[in-house]
Amino acid sequence: MAHLITIAGGGLAGLSAGIGLVGQGASVVLHEAGTYPRHRVCGEFISGVTDETLERLGILSCFEGATRLETMAWFHNANRILTAKLPSPARGISRYRLDQRLRDQLVESGGIVNDHSRLLPDGREGTLWCAGRPKKTGVWTGLKSHFANLNLEADLEMHLGRGCYVGLCRIEAGLVNVCGLFPSDLAKRSGGALPSTLEACGLSQLATRLRQAEYRDGSRMGISSFHLGWQQGELPASCGDAAVMIPPFTGNGMSMAFEAALEAVACLAGYSAGRTSWTAACGTLAGRLGKRFGSRMRLACMLHPFLTHDSGQLVLSTAARARILPVSTIFGILR
Repeated sequence: MAHLITIAGGGLAGLSAGIGLVGQGASVVLHEAGTYPRHRVCGEFISGVTDETLERLGILSCFEGATRLETMAWFHNANRILTAKLPSPARGISRYRLDQRLRDQLVESGGIVNDHSRLLPDGREGTLWCAGRPKKTGVWTGLKSHFANLNLEADLEMHLGRGCYVGLCRIEAGLVNVCGLFPSDLAKRSGGALPSTLEACGLSQLATRLRQAEYRDGSRMGISSFHLGWQQGELPASCGDAAVMIPPFTGNGMSMAFEAALEAVACLAGYSAGRTSWTAACGTLAGRLGKRFGSRMRLACMLHPFLTHDSGQLVLSTAARARILPVSTIFGILR
């Protein structure tokens, strides 16, 4: 007996899993609390996922026109500490564009998307939970905005400030996505605007650059009070940020959403076709996510404090300047 797959949450993981499941013959209904297109807090930097994974999900065409990213530069308190080629090229594309393309593809392939529809996390059989992080109190706030006429010293700039880090990434149409991770109490005191929050973190020069650039109306977004790492949700089947959130300095969060979606397709297609029980499918999915992401999560969570504390930033800065920081090795493990 065939089973309907219900997906709660229409971000990268939910949409991609829906497309992949429809491609396997499943009936899919996706519920998204918001609508499309929309901006989301995201680095909009895709690094690590292979074209093979995107092809198997059936979504490779959605990345047409993405900006090819090849170089990076890291800064500590406005001082450049590292300039290098990315160990492998990455893609830059806005969630505003990408999510809309994925949504359209899911509908065109035969899936159903219900906008303005929020499901409750009741653990119902046949529901894949992709509705973001669990509602828990955390210490971090993410802020993002798009800017035009903002010159970069590399395709990707990373800035370490007091208790925070910020990424600037080229995306489509000559725009730059600026996305940062900040202590929630500091972001709240600064009013949630990127320039003022950057100044509070000692990144005044970067704040000045943003004020001199052209802010793209409607792109300012924020997410407050979340925590990183395994989310330890109580739902039997979770995917994407609902299952695990890697520290964003890795630039691997978007890729993990696609990789997790592929694992979900592999585990739930059998349930949809009536070949596997729901309990077995959920257990297999949890195990596969743990195996796939375990090593990179351990390293990312170990390095994250170094990037958010003064002493750790000094150690990393010194190692980078001395050219003894194993960038390629770290980059590879984080993928």
